[in-house]
Order: sequence, then structure tokens, then C-alpha cells
Amino acid sequence: MSETQIALLFGLFAGEEVLPEMYQSILNMAAQEVKQMLISEDSQTDTRLNYLAAAVAFLRYTEITAARDRAACTIAGTIAQNTDAAQKLIFAKELVNAYRELCRELLRDETFSFQAVRG
Repeated sequence: MSETQIALLFGLFAGEEVLPEMYQSILNMAAQEVKQMLISEDSQTDTRLNYLAAAVAFLRYTEITAARDRAACTIAGTIAQNTDAAQKLIFAKELVNAYRELCRELLRDETFSFQAVRG
């Protein structure tokens, strides 16, 4: 995976006003999260993983900013409720799911299947 490419994609997802270098720790965490999903370390150079890591970073960024925005104080001292934060969070999760699907052959299957055996 390319840190530079992940940062550029994260900036594309998050918007022009968000500077990726300010969120380097989130980008690093997302790249590590994607590495832990891999079936084989040999696939780390696949370009699709950059998109997945950027989407995961965008999800973490959205989670953080949604929590902060929801509890933002106004001048009058009341709490501002940002209803748009929930929609952004849903979109960020859908983006991660779309890129997971794109990378599915590179990632471990995290579904659990339980079968009963009768003797």
C-alpha cells in the first residue's frame, strides 16, 4: 500500500477542506487495519487496498467528527444536534463495504458459519 495514495484518496473522500497530513495517525491506523484483514502479506502491493484503507480512514474520521459535531455547544449554551452526521456515517460505512467487496479475494473471510453434525 502507498501512504501517499491513501492520503490523496482520503482527501478526495473527506473533501478539500480536510488536510490529510492533519490526520496521519488515522491514515496509519486504517492502513494497519487493512493489513490485518489480508489473507497474505504478499498482496499488500495491490492498488485496490489503497482505496480500502482510505475508505476505512474516512469512516474513522467520520466517526470522530460525528461525535464531536453532535456535542458541539452553541453560543446560547445549548447542544447543537447535527442530523447530517448520521447520514455521513452511513455513507462512510457503505463506502468501506464497497471497497471490501472490490478487494474480497485479498481479504480473509470474516463470516462465521455454524453447521450441526448429526451422528
